[in-house]
Amino acid sequence: MLRYYSWAVGEKALGLTPGGEAVYRAVGRFVRKKNQGRGGAFIAALPVVKKVMAVAPVNATIMDVGTGWFHNDAFLLYLAGRGKHRIVLFDVADKALLQYIKNYLEDLRQYSGLLSREIDVDETEIRERLDELLRLPTRSMIYKRCNFELCITRNTNSPFLPDKSIDCMVSNCTLVHIRPEILVPELKSLKSILKDDGFMYHMLGQDDHWAFHDPSVPWPSFNYLRYSERVWRMLFDTRLEYHNRIVKPEWIDIFRRCGLEVVEYNAHIDEQSRNAVKALPSIHERFARYEEDDLAIIHGYVLLRKADTDCGRGAAGKAIKTETIALPALQQRYASRALQPEHA
Repeated sequence: MLRYYSWAVGEKALGLTPGGEAVYRAVGRFVRKKNQGRGGAFIAALPVVKKVMAVAPVNATIMDVGTGWFHNDAFLLYLAGRGKHRIVLFDVADKALLQYIKNYLEDLRQYSGLLSREIDVDETEIRERLDELLRLPTRSMIYKRCNFELCITRNTNSPFLPDKSIDCMVSNCTLVHIRPEILVPELKSLKSILKDDGFMYHMLGQDDHWAFHDPSVPWPSFNYLRYSERVWRMLFDTRLEYHNRIVKPEWIDIFRRCGLEVVEYNAHIDEQSRNAVKALPSIHERFARYEEDDLAIIHGYVLLRKADTDCGRGAAGKAIKTETIALPALQQRYASRALQPEHA
C-alpha cells in the first residue's frame, strides 16, 4: 500500500504549499482533459436517475447537487425525462469544461444500447439527442438545449434559491466530500429550498476513496475505518481530496438533525465487502460500535423528504425502509474496469 500512503502524504503537502491547490487543479485539468467523463462513469448515476423518474412529477425542477466536471446525473435526467425537466446545476465551483462534457456525451453514445435498456428510452432517440448536443459549440448552448441552469455559490449555509422552489434534489458521491461543519448547515439550506412534497435522493460512496489511487489495494477497501480522528487529520485530511468517513448510522443521525426523514436507505453490500471489513487488522472505536453491515456498505442510496410537513409528519420513530442488496453486475463490471463500449 505504498502508493496509497504516499499519494495521501503528497496531497497533504501540496495542499499546505502556497499555490499548491492551483497547481494541483491545473495539472489535473491537463492530465484528464481527454479522459474525464469517459469509461462508463454514468453507471453509478443510473440508480439515482431511475428513482427520480419514479418519484418526480412531470416537468419537475430538479437540482443536481455537486454537479461536478461533466454533470453526470443531469445529462441522464435530460435523456430519461426527454428534455421536459428543468435542471439546476449546483456546485461550489464551476469545474465543468466543454471538453469534459463532450467526452461524457460521447461515452453515453457508445453505451446507447445499454442506456436505452436501463432508462427505457428508445436507443435511436438517445443517439439523436446526443448527436445534437455534440454538434453544439459551447457549454451555454448545450445548457440551453437541455434546460439546464448553472448555480455556482459557496454561500451554502443559508438558502441560495427561493424557498420551496425545487421538486427533487439528487447527488452522486457528493455529500461524502463535504466537511461535517459545512454539511449540516448546507443540508438545512437545501431542505428550505425543497418543496414540502419534494424528495432528495443521494448516492453515498462509503468505500475508501484513497484506495482508488493504488491499484495494489483490493476493491472494495475500507482502510479508513482503522484510524482515529487525529491520525486521519494528520495523514489524510487534505484541502484537495477530502473524505468525511461518515457511515450509515451517522448519516441517519445527520439527516434527522437537519429535519429530513429517511424514507429508504438501500445499501450495496456483498460478501467481498464484508470480507474486506473482517480483514482489517483493527477498527477504530468510533466505527467498532456499529454493525458489520453498516461498515461494509460500498454505495448507499438514500431517499429523503422533509420531516416537518404533512408529507413527513409523524416520521419520528418510524421504521426506515432498508434493503441490503449486492452490487449490481453492471456496477461490478464498471468498478473492475470490465465494462466495454457497445459502439465505436
